[in-house]
Amino acid sequence: MDWGAGRYEETARQLESASEYVVGLAGLAPGERLLDVGCGTGNAALLAVRAGAEVVGVDPAPRLLGVARERAAASGLDIQFVEGRAESLPVDDASFDVAISVFGVIFAEDPEGAIGEMLRVVRPRGRVLIAAWRPEGPITTMMGVFGRAIATATNAPVPERFPWHDHDRIAEIAGRHNAGVDSFDQDIQFSGESPEAFFAEQDASHPLSIASRALLVNAGLHEGVKREAIGILKDGNEDPDAFRVTSPYRVHRLQPS
Repeated sequence: MDWGAGRYEETARQLESASEYVVGLAGLAPGERLLDVGCGTGNAALLAVRAGAEVVGVDPAPRLLGVARERAAASGLDIQFVEGRAESLPVDDASFDVAISVFGVIFAEDPEGAIGEMLRVVRPRGRVLIAAWRPEGPITTMMGVFGRAIATATNAPVPERFPWHDHDRIAEIAGRHNAGVDSFDQDIQFSGESPEAFFAEQDASHPLSIASRALLVNAGLHEGVKREAIGILKDGNEDPDAFRVTSPYRVHRLQPS
């Protein structure tokens, strides 16, 4: 999928508090080297360099890397952004003190390989932090509607997603790399003028929506998905005068010995 399609930066703005939490949890010391995996538009990378780290951001989407470079330049920050995938990070072994990923590596095609890569690039006693959505809340429910509709349109089973939120599963993989894991729960809020306006913005700008729209339209499913999704957002709305929903997430902190 092309994460450079649409305008993911619109969604990224609503994820900044999660980047703040993850960077804070990393406990950066001045001069430490940090790798931001799936850096997108640079939310976490910018925060990390402001905290005194030397930062490299990696992402497979050239357009998003361009946005990240523009943001860094506009703030006078020195950050290296390079194109690459989580499953084969273009950096040397044990070359970073910290590797983080804020809702980025969770889209890797090879989850276990990507976790292994993040552990490969950190030094002994370094840290790897991964933020992943917990399968709760209206946004997750809405995404399930899209997943089932895509499966119907393609006459295929709903794909089984890797349970990135599962502490035990992450700990099992980390253990094979001689790393321990602790996990921390947090949540983030998405907001907008109304449920309808929020859906319309995401449908027009989010890469996942853009990737599926033609398929759903051609299958005659898009309007039904839209009605069901807006209904879910309305049911979960926490602001009677506008729109606000809460999405829980979990951060795993892996520490190799």
